[in-house]
Amino acid sequence: MKLFIYLFVFSALFLSGCEKNLDLKPLDALSEATYFKTEKDFETFANQFYLTLPDLGSGDDNADLSMATNRSAISNGSYAPAETSSIWDNNYRSIWQSSYLIEKAGEAPADIKTAIARYTAEARFFRAFAHFDLLKNFGGVPIVDKRLGISSDDILYGPRNTRAEVAAFILAELDKAIPDLPASGPGTDNGRLSKWAALALKARVALFEGTWRKFHENGNNSAEMLDQAISASTEILNSNLFELFDRRDVLGDSSYRYYFLLEGTRKTNAAGLTKAAQRETILARRHDRDISPSPALNIGQGVLSPTRKLVDMFLSKDGLPIEKSPLFEGYAEILSEYRNRDPRMKNWLITPFQKYWLFTQPAYHKNWDNPGAGGIIYDIAFGILTQTGYSTFKMQQEIGGPHGNDYPVFRLAEIYLILAEALFEKNGAITDVQLDQSINKLRTRVGMPSLNNAFVATNGLDMREEIRRERSIELYVENFRFDDLRRWKTAETEMPKAVRGIKWKGTEFEQRLPWSNLVFQLDADGFIVLEAASQRQFLPRHYLRPLPIRQILLNPSLEQNPGW
Repeated sequence: MKLFIYLFVFSALFLSGCEKNLDLKPLDALSEATYFKTEKDFETFANQFYLTLPDLGSGDDNADLSMATNRSAISNGSYAPAETSSIWDNNYRSIWQSSYLIEKAGEAPADIKTAIARYTAEARFFRAFAHFDLLKNFGGVPIVDKRLGISSDDILYGPRNTRAEVAAFILAELDKAIPDLPASGPGTDNGRLSKWAALALKARVALFEGTWRKFHENGNNSAEMLDQAISASTEILNSNLFELFDRRDVLGDSSYRYYFLLEGTRKTNAAGLTKAAQRETILARRHDRDISPSPALNIGQGVLSPTRKLVDMFLSKDGLPIEKSPLFEGYAEILSEYRNRDPRMKNWLITPFQKYWLFTQPAYHKNWDNPGAGGIIYDIAFGILTQTGYSTFKMQQEIGGPHGNDYPVFRLAEIYLILAEALFEKNGAITDVQLDQSINKLRTRVGMPSLNNAFVATNGLDMREEIRRERSIELYVENFRFDDLRRWKTAETEMPKAVRGIKWKGTEFEQRLPWSNLVFQLDADGFIVLEAASQRQFLPRHYLRPLPIRQILLNPSLEQNPGW
């Protein structure tokens, strides 16, 4: 952090010095002397913050529900402290920039202070967002609430703030930002922040910290945090501005998948629905195919392969886990495990022998004016299309690029999940009414039976496990799983397990060409093993990442995380 600050401050001083010596205003560059004088100046400066939002392709390869082509050192616990960290550097860069805007807003002409309050609030949101990313990864870190200079020794050479102090700072920043952000609904303000986005971040932070305190710190005021998660999520829901995307009336069971593929003007689905047709997204990383195309995601090399653990999480159509449901047809046939399951399974995974479309070659493109043309049959090509025998379908684009589909940073589905989990973890129970107000909305959207307490008791289920199952399935490859396992303190149990794929022994795979010629490591139950348990570990130290070595060398007051 200090190295970046020194370079940034030196550059700023050098530029301003040149300007002073020349005694002129540069015509092709910005300077402090001439900038931050108008509302437009603040708006333009704030625009850069949106580039720090997560984007397509930032999925869950660090956890246990998917496997990347290249094994993840984070997932298997083989990583070591590094000299630098992009998480550390990028977040403190964002914090410096947002703090800079906040400082300049305090110095702005009186006649624009009201007009620029919105951009000050945006800066506070992004400063909170960056501190939260640091908190999740490193625990307590130095809080930066001002523009640092080379003489800011109290922070540059100061100790880490405590975890509680960082969490309190994040929530306080959001509380300051919320009143000055517009209360606009979806489809307005060209993707800029609303108060609902700030409330969504507040709910996410409070749930994370509340459950961390409950499971890592023996409670430690977890109820206070969970109350904030409940309050923030409830305020969003009570606005009645957002609704789950459910267009099964025109898109059938594929409706849910096409929510992630909507573009601004192009036809990306059978009904020709565009982004304007959805009201689920609270904040998106916005894209436009002509101005700021979205990253291209493509089944195949580099794309995450779902693991056995994820696939077995999908309930049967009767709402029961597969080990309890008479509807589950087992693994003997390649297609048998796909039948009678939660419809999200076929929205998230490509069904074997199904025709699908890719953007990579014109012959594979989807043409919605001739929907049967082109495409390719999914033939389970191990090592090419999949590592595990399963392939991710979620967010995979079908038509030729460039693409303009957005990445939902916050969406209504997450808010329902936050509410359900926070209610349960605070009270140790959740009522049927509360279930209907939260995760049953998600089940109804895909035609699954509702969850209730009688069903859980009758079938010997665990309510906490079912709430977590719903979250894991709904938010698959949206970059939540690794953080969830850590805050639940279940990573030490789940992460060291072997990474497995399809069942091989005694199934159609073993008997049918071309797969019968392949050789895999198998476990005792006949499932293929991609990474054995002996190759994986999750030790107590892995709940937090190690601080970058360079930062500790620059500031000896920074203590390394335990075990590193």
